[in-house]
Amino acid sequence: MRCTVLLLILSALASTGCSMFIAKAGKDLSPLESREDARAQFGEPIATGTDGESPFEEFRSRQKLSEPARASTHGMGIAMTFFLFELYLFPRELCFLTKRTLFGQTIRVIYSPDGRIERMKIDDFPVWFGKKPSRSE
Repeated sequence: MRCTVLLLILSALASTGCSMFIAKAGKDLSPLESREDARAQFGEPIATGTDGESPFEEFRSRQKLSEPARASTHGMGIAMTFFLFELYLFPRELCFLTKRTLFGQTIRVIYSPDGRIERMKIDDFPVWFGKKPSRSE
């Protein structure tokens, strides 16, 4: 039993924070501000439509996209469980990375009526970047 507990602790410490780095790594989408920026980054959309009152475009991509909000959530979960949650998160992030790289992912970009990016979703999961500074700041 002692050997099992020691092995569990060592493996948890060996993978500490790796899931955070995987979630945070990749192309940063926060500089994208308009429809033109999204099309320059992802190419032509595969679908367009409206999400309630807001127009949207969907793109397919295999590139790794940074998800800073998910990375910070992982960090909080890891800290609150004394690194035990990392035993679950690390393989989960590897699976997400592999699936999205091999099979691609759907990026839905939802615009405001004036054509500025309002929010984004990757495979129907919201992506949050915080408040974007305006170009005049």
